[in-house]
Amino acid sequence: MPNTLCGDRWLSLIQGDDDTVYVHSGDGVMIVPLTARGNVILITEPSPAFGGEPTLVLPGGEVETGEPTAETANRELQEEIGFRAARLDLLGELRPWSKYLHMRLWVYLARSLTPATLQGDESYTIGVESCSLAAFETLIESGRLRDSSAIAALFLARRFLEKENVSS
Repeated sequence: MPNTLCGDRWLSLIQGDDDTVYVHSGDGVMIVPLTARGNVILITEPSPAFGGEPTLVLPGGEVETGEPTAETANRELQEEIGFRAARLDLLGELRPWSKYLHMRLWVYLARSLTPATLQGDESYTIGVESCSLAAFETLIESGRLRDSSAIAALFLARRFLEKENVSS
């Protein structure tokens, strides 16, 4: 039977039946908010894992108990970038660092954005910026975008839209 070695609200260190240790975290969502002009809205938040350095990521957060993931996605959009999506398409499930982190991340493409704000639980200011979905690789090449889940989500979004345009 797995044994919790230590943990807090966000993460727990678990020792499995075979004595292998892994990290357990709550499941979450990551959203690719796309404007009518084809720009993705990204956020900048401090990274505790890297000394608080500003980290460029996509909006997202933890799924609350009993909350449908699409509702989580719209809640997080309102808390983090001040928009609500009239259209959410599920792009897939990611498992970041799947060998040693028990966490699922549902990725959504958010479109038809309208202003709407909810108070978030962050104790810091979230920065907001945008870039073209067609050219987001420039953020990777410049070293500004390093988050592997965000990079995967952007590729999933672009591929989804390419398929959608082909079938239209």
